[in-house]
Amino acid sequence: FPFSTASLTRNEGVLYGINQHDGSLIIFDRFTLENANSVILGKSGGGKSFFVKLETLRLMMMGVDVIIIDPENEYKKLTQSVGGEFVEFSASSKYKINPFDLSKENPEPDELQNKILDLHSLMRVIMGDLTPAQDALLDRALVLTYQAKNITQDPSTFKNEPPLLEDLFKIFKGMETQEGKELADRLEKFVSGSAAGIFNQQSSFDIKNKFTVFGIRDLEENLRPVAMYIVLDYIWNRVRRDKKKRVLIVDEAWYLIKNKDSGAYLFSFAKRARKYGLGLTTITQDVEDFLATNEGKAIVTNSSLQIILKQSTAAVDQITKTFYLTGGEKHFLLSAGVGEGLFFAGQSHVGFRAIASEHEKSIIE
Repeated sequence: FPFSTASLTRNEGVLYGINQHDGSLIIFDRFTLENANSVILGKSGGGKSFFVKLETLRLMMMGVDVIIIDPENEYKKLTQSVGGEFVEFSASSKYKINPFDLSKENPEPDELQNKILDLHSLMRVIMGDLTPAQDALLDRALVLTYQAKNITQDPSTFKNEPPLLEDLFKIFKGMETQEGKELADRLEKFVSGSAAGIFNQQSSFDIKNKFTVFGIRDLEENLRPVAMYIVLDYIWNRVRRDKKKRVLIVDEAWYLIKNKDSGAYLFSFAKRARKYGLGLTTITQDVEDFLATNEGKAIVTNSSLQIILKQSTAAVDQITKTFYLTGGEKHFLLSAGVGEGLFFAGQSHVGFRAIASEHEKSIIE
């Protein structure tokens, strides 16, 4: 038979849709699985955004906090409908996040060391590939940048005002070497150029709302991966300090995956999330490109829930190979309507159709 079906009805959880094969309800609590991560793959117009918004509403009713990284400001109206907070990133926005921030309350013993490692990856996202000599110079410069603010490995010094990107720029300038000058030139745009007002200021924001959306649509295309990385790092520090049930949704995850360093960071997020009560939802319509990378495939493997909505003929062969689909399942994905697809939970998977009440539709639409 082309399909093997399973019952995915549980006593508690949220409603994801109707099993297309036997008409049963798919009710699931993602936090009862090996991890609470999910990945959603589908072509444009396949119903990804509606499905995610529907799950978001239902998760919030179950007392789960939801955080979204939104590259197209798609979730702005939903944020207003449910009394959430929409954090808009642009040069003129009041919201700022300083990537050099450290935890002042209950910092971990290796807090500064881990922060410098994370900043290494961020700087490679900002500045591009580095030679081994430049990477060693960057490491020395980051340590000197914190020392200039009297911040050392001693957690009591974390209360001092953290440095800014501008302080790292000045350290590079002061090195008077060719490598230092070149790295300073690469940073200049973010310190005194067009991106200066976005990433070179002290933080002016703290997550307090149960539904928080970070909107980055108004940033130019090449700044979006930088903003997404900084927001991810900020969220990670918050999640580690305050453990509770949360779901983090990263829309258009291809922005991060196409850069090796930010893709590796997103993968490490997926691996470590469960320890802190976090579920990561990764969404992309660039299915072929996403699954062609090691980081993309690793994120899919580390997600207990996998939702595959309507696919294009170009992407369906890659999907079939990755998920070991039958010919019937492949045809189903090509002919699926909006909001229809395959729902994988652990070892079981079924064809499903998302359903919403009229009240839910009115909130989402």
